[in-house]
Amino acid sequence: MTPLFEAIKRERPETTVTVATWGIGASVLRNSPYVDHLIETPDPLKNFGGAVTSLRRQLKARGLKPECCLTGAFDQRTKIGIFAALVCNGWRGGLTLLPALYQRPLTYDKHISLIANNLRLAHLIGISGVALEPRVFYSSEDAVTARKLIEPARAGGRPVLVVISRNSGGLPTAWREDRWAETIRYAHRALGYNILYVGSAAEAPAIAALKAQADNIGISLAGAISVNQLAALIALSDMVITIATGGLHVARAVGTPMVVLGLAWEKPLEWLIEGRARMRILRGPDVEKAPPGYRLDELSAEWGATELADMTRLFPPDEAAREARLKASQSDVDLLRR
Repeated sequence: MTPLFEAIKRERPETTVTVATWGIGASVLRNSPYVDHLIETPDPLKNFGGAVTSLRRQLKARGLKPECCLTGAFDQRTKIGIFAALVCNGWRGGLTLLPALYQRPLTYDKHISLIANNLRLAHLIGISGVALEPRVFYSSEDAVTARKLIEPARAGGRPVLVVISRNSGGLPTAWREDRWAETIRYAHRALGYNILYVGSAAEAPAIAALKAQADNIGISLAGAISVNQLAALIALSDMVITIATGGLHVARAVGTPMVVLGLAWEKPLEWLIEGRARMRILRGPDVEKAPPGYRLDELSAEWGATELADMTRLFPPDEAAREARLKASQSDVDLLRR
């Protein structure tokens, strides 16, 4: 949804953009200069009554009376539609499973990307919704933290490769451990990278096991950083290799070159942007669904290493590029600070 907020504020800056969200959504938007009010509520899918009460109370406390309420692709839930109807006195529009509750409903278009579907919401309020990239902003404090965390990996002036090997969402997106280990050893010994592993606290044991299998190369930061600090850390890194998971979109948001281990059972149109120089997507022939035990079997370690080497040739380590990326997404806005 971040391209939508940017599109609105760029074309119609006088519009007050209020976002109600929870969990990681609040972290992602905390430092966004394209949001005016960020309201944290309980997850309405888990605590519906609490979310309704919380949002009503906070809108009243801030003196906000939204003229419209928009819901995006991930909000196509029955409870979300009812939630919008109960808290918004203005007209409702967007992607929904309950068009009867909306004055301007939209149906998800499978022929365009998820971001393009969300940008269709801009048309409902009379703006163009030009194509934009996702954005994740961070504070100056996050940038300082990221510099401290990446410093040990810069030992000897080596470039830094961020490895994102785990998906906490439960979908079959994993690559086999021996292929990860072989690729990490190649990146370190042949290409000269020092390695940083990132992930959630729950993923830390699995990441530690991978590091051990890769001859104990690298430093694990699993569970040690917020999503905002992760964005700053990736901006300060030289290259990323990632499966199709949330970290991919953070890397895309800050512009660091990356190699993506794509899914044969998920169409690139949905998530991935093909033909972008800074995103090298490895992906096998289309399959309708992931077969039992699927672990990106069509992607060999040799393929991963070859593409990583080519991306390193095209995008060699560059301090000026790192600093430009860091500056571009740093913000002095803090929507959660009271």
